Amino acid sequence: MLNNFRPRELWVGALPNTPVITALLAYAGSLDIHVVRRSQGENFEFGGTRAAVLSPPAGWRTTAQPKNNGSLVLRVSFGESSMLPEGDAESPVEQRMASSENLKSDLLKVGHHGSATSSSPAFVHAVKPRWAIISVGAGNTFGHPRPETLEQLQQEGVFTYRTDRNGAVTFYLDGKSVSPQLACLR
Repeated sequence: MLNNFRPRELWVGALPNTPVITALLAYAGSLDIHVVRRSQGENFEFGGTRAAVLSPPAGWRTTAQPKNNGSLVLRVSFGESSMLPEGDAESPVEQRMASSENLKSDLLKVGHHGSATSSSPAFVHAVKPRWAIISVGAGNTFGHPRPETLEQLQQEGVFTYRTDRNGAVTFYLDGKSVSPQLACLR
């Protein structure tokens, strides 16, 4: 994917030193992609947007293998519009963020493919998204997104797109609102 998009930077959270991650970071370097490790409390600007790093906390201890709660979680805003890509963060991280951060965002990229371990009621209520996107493969063996996650989003009045049903979806943040555009329908 790095070869297809050729970003200038690759932002990462807490990563253990595994052969796969070492290879990824080396590949990024071979494409002249600058790897930037980010942690909670950082705020930065890029391309007219503002980003706040919500997780992982600075000094997060990694384990031998990557863990969902080490995911990089951001809140990105452009003017009055905002989005929160959650990565794979689970309920304990969501609880910490909901109790200490301003999470309100127009768009939520639902955590961990819509699993039951993410998108807790308190977190979704704190984010108050109008839109949600769940990145999930069709017919996956995990049963994602989970019915309870979809119900939680519905109870909060969130209009939800799923890549397994809607294909690629692009959301535009124009500084005043967020609007979806379907690339293709399945």
